[in-house]
Parts: sequence; structure tokens; C-alpha cells
Amino acid sequence: MSYVVSCVSEIIMAEKQNKDVKEHSEERDESQQDDDQQFGSSGEEEVLRKRLRSQSPGSDSAAISASPGRHATFEELLQAADLVSNMSLVHEISVDKDFKLTPTVLPENSLEKQVRDVMHKAFWDSLRDDLQEDPPNYKRAIGLLGEVKETLNMLILPQNSKQIEEINEKIDTELIQQQAEHGVLDVLQYAGYIITLMGKICAPVRDEEIEKLQLLTDVIDLFREILRVLDLMKLDMANFTINTFRPHIQQQSVNYERNKFSEFLKTQKDGLELTKKWLTHMKEELSAPSDQADTAGVSVANQVSPMKIINGAYIKLFDWPTNSLFPETIIMDQGRFIELREELKRLTLIASILLVTYTNVGMAISGEKGFPSKLKREIKILLDGTNDDSAAMLNIGDYLCKEVNECLKESKYQMLDATKQETLKNQLQAVADRNHSVQKLLDSRAKSFMLKMLTARGKFNPSEHVPAGLKTVEKEILEISTRFQKLVVHNRQVYGPFYSEIIAGMSS
Repeated sequence: MSYVVSCVSEIIMAEKQNKDVKEHSEERDESQQDDDQQFGSSGEEEVLRKRLRSQSPGSDSAAISASPGRHATFEELLQAADLVSNMSLVHEISVDKDFKLTPTVLPENSLEKQVRDVMHKAFWDSLRDDLQEDPPNYKRAIGLLGEVKETLNMLILPQNSKQIEEINEKIDTELIQQQAEHGVLDVLQYAGYIITLMGKICAPVRDEEIEKLQLLTDVIDLFREILRVLDLMKLDMANFTINTFRPHIQQQSVNYERNKFSEFLKTQKDGLELTKKWLTHMKEELSAPSDQADTAGVSVANQVSPMKIINGAYIKLFDWPTNSLFPETIIMDQGRFIELREELKRLTLIASILLVTYTNVGMAISGEKGFPSKLKREIKILLDGTNDDSAAMLNIGDYLCKEVNECLKESKYQMLDATKQETLKNQLQAVADRNHSVQKLLDSRAKSFMLKMLTARGKFNPSEHVPAGLKTVEKEILEISTRFQKLVVHNRQVYGPFYSEIIAGMSS
């Protein structure tokens, strides 16, 4: 929990420092201010052009670059890891409205779990042996009570000073030490107070856990469970802090992430190596020789705009090789982009199946209310049940032939005979191949649609621009495209300065 609070506090302090600088600066570069506020809006193209001009050779502006090539020290590696951890947490809170911390669950047979269980058992066995000595050895027990006291204080909001004073008075480690020395220490009495207090300050979801604690009589089992429930309560408090400050974190996350990434780059030899390659490949692809030329005789290669390079590079993430490292600026959202890629693959396959089916059967079934949605739903279920699309097509072919014929029969249309059914099944089997012309066509249209969403300005209704062939999965393609767009806009706002500098370097 303290980790979350420290990140939130750091964001608030950074914002305060930014405000102080703004209030006392009389010569702030107005164009740069517009740059920071507008990047990601309709003025992105002009913003990038301003940056490119300001970062061209001979410019006085300081470049964002990594430190000179050298081996990082162990301390610097730790610093880099801490920077990335903080940045990652803030990023997750900002882009995922449902993000929350959850207990760590180790795999049942993992080495880490075995080591942890052995260490925990050794500690509690040692504590039991200490308390069974004559006279009892309370050294570990006192340390445990001190740890519980520290955790309880952490869970109390700072404004509840009376509650904190009560905890410090009731769990007075000096007094506990004296009681232990005189043989009058009652550990269960302190446990009773701790459980009562936990019941007062815990979230309602933990009430059942508190009731279970009250039933325990063995000292070791009791304190072991108290610590476990306190860990859950720390998570609850951390998630409460996240939800409370989420709007504030979202407002400040762009500058915070950008500043943290700049600090991270200082610990690296070349922290943007993969990002440079990513953008350079896109520039080269867009600048490929073409027979086209404008009226002034300027080649198309020289007309490639920075925003076109950046947006094209984002679209290329859908075709990113499975075993290749993602660009450094994308790594925080690597899992999300991979998820979107896989969802798009599945969606284009479903759309291809429906397109092949309608082409074979005709429009007779498309007008049946709810029937296309039923087919789409069942096809998705059949595909989700296997990793082998070709194998799934066998079941999908049988299912579609059955459902289509029942629909045709009810609508009094001519049913598919055995030959037509076999033709449909063969075509479905063929379309399962990612290189099939239908899949490739719909995949290309889907990506073009997403690119249009990234570049759209003014009033733009995505549902009016869903390409032909994807209308059957309109709801799903809009959902994927919207998620993709939100990720791109945030990433572009955070790393825009780095992208513009890299692109400026391409033409220098």
C-alpha cells in the first residue's frame, strides 16, 4: 500500500512543482505550451511539424537522448527498475478503469511457493517453540506485535489522530516488554484488541474473515491469520487510494510517464533502439519508390508526414512477429496490443466465415431476424473451444449447414442439397487459412478502418465507416477499434516528443 501512496504523492508533488514553475516563469515558450496541451488532438500534425523544426540540426533546444555508452552500475539498474515500476503502476491506473491490486497467487508446484512455505513454516514453528519454553521466550512475539501495530497505523487515515494515539497506547511495545520480563504478558488479550480494531476499520467484504478470527484459540494460528487478513486489508486500502485518486492520476499521467521515461533513458546506453527501428521501417515502407508525383514534381517519398509515419507504425503492431521484442515506448501496453491483435484475427475469421456462407446461400438468410447474430455467437463458441482453426471448421461446417437448411426450410426457400453443402464446407475449410484472399481482404479493410479512426478530425461517426464485409461484426470491430484508439492516443501523448525527435533525425 505504501508503494501506491508514494506514487500518488510523487504525482501530486510533481504537479505542484510544475505549477510553481509556471507561476514564476515570465518567458515560457507559448508554442511549447500549446504543444503539450494539444498533442493527441486535431492539431497533432502541426505540433509534430513544430517539433521537427525546433529539433533540426542547428537548433538550440536540448535533445532527449540516452546517456553516453557505458556499463550501468548495480545502483543504476535498481534505479531504472524502480522508475519503470512506478511508471507502470501509474500507466495501468490511467488506461485501465478496472485496474486494482490483487493478492499474489503462486503456482502450486512452483519453487518460489515451496521456498515461501518452508520459510513461513520455520518461522511459525520457531515462534511456537519460543512460547512453549519455561519461562516463555517472547522476543519473536513482541516483534510480531510491533509489526501488527505498524500495519494498523498504516491502515488508519492520518486525520484520525485519536485512533492512532489509541493504537500506540494499547500496543505499547515498551510496556509489552516489561510485561514479558515479569511473566504477565497475555498475548491473547492483545490479539482480542487487534481483532476488534480490525473489525472496525476493515471493508465490509472482510467481515467474514474477522468472524473467523474470533473463533481461533491457538495463538500461533491466530496471529498467522491476523497477518494474512491484514495483508488483504492493505490491498483494500491501496485499491481505495487508487479509486480515490484515479481522476487526478489520469489528468497528470501523461507528464508523469514522460518524465519517468526520460529519467529511465538516462540509465540506458540506447533506450530507444527498438523504437527507432520501428519508426524507421515504417518511414522506409511509406517512402518506397512510386510512379506518383505531385504537380510540382516532388516525389511521394518526400511527402511522408510525421503523423503518417507514427499512425502507420501503430497499425503495424497488429502484424508484429510473435517472438520479436516490442518497441520500448510500447512495452507498457504490449499485452494489450497482443490481445487486440489476437481478437482482430479471430474477428476477421468470423467475418470471413459469415461472408462465405452468405455468398453460397444468398441473401435469403440475412433478413431473418436474429439469425445472423445467432450464427456469429455459435461460430465464436466453436472457435474458442480449440486452437486449431482448421479442425474447428469441420464442426462449424456441419453446424452452418444444419442451421442454414432449417432457416431456409422455415422461410420456404430451397434447401442446400448435399453437393452445395459439401461446397460450402470446402470453402469454409479453405478460408481458415490466414493467407486466404477473403481473410486478407477483410484484415486489410479492418486495419484501414482503424487507421481512419486515428486520423479522423472533427465530427466522425465510426459506425458510418465500417467497411463492407465487416458489417456482420460491426459491434465487435467498433469495440476493438475504440480500445486501440484510446491506447494509441495515450501513447502518442506520452511519447510524442521522443517520436518527433527520432523522425527529425531521419531527415538530418
